[in-house]
Amino acid sequence: MSAGPPEGPPDSIRGRVRRPGRVGPVAVIEGFAGRRSVVPFAILVLCLLAAGLVILLLLNTALDRGAFQIQAAQKRRSQLTDRQQELQLSLAALSAPGALASQASALGLVPNPRPAFLNPSSGAVLGVPTPAPTTAAPSPSPSPSPSATPSASGTASATASPTAPASASASASASASASAPGARP
Repeated sequence: MSAGPPEGPPDSIRGRVRRPGRVGPVAVIEGFAGRRSVVPFAILVLCLLAAGLVILLLLNTALDRGAFQIQAAQKRRSQLTDRQQELQLSLAALSAPGALASQASALGLVPNPRPAFLNPSSGAVLGVPTPAPTTAAPSPSPSPSPSATPSASGTASATASPTAPASASASASASASASAPGARP
């Protein structure tokens, strides 16, 4: 005998050797044992695509909502700018010298032909302060007359009418003394 490897299995175990092609009632096909199914991968890819589409839809909706809010804010800014310009124009019209002069004359004020000026840094009076000449004291506005319509209580209207002329004459004398030349408040 030679000292090399044996030529095959001994006769005692020859009946127990299994062949790779057949294992019991199930047959093993060579080369297919390592392959996995494609179905779970396809389902995973479809789920990822669906999730991506939903995310894109939500993102697009949020961007559109933001665009509408920006458009509404720009419209509001435009309206406020227009309102500001209107107010500036009305202020300029009310601040015009002619408008101020007419409002002052309506209040009974008269222009002073010889005004005095103050120096803000030193506080010195420049010029001789003289009161403005007045033509006449402004006439007091007519007081409201007591109403001739009867009220629910006859005694209330009778007591109200005698006091109304007294208060009107008191206010007329107060306004006359306040508008007198040289009078100080």
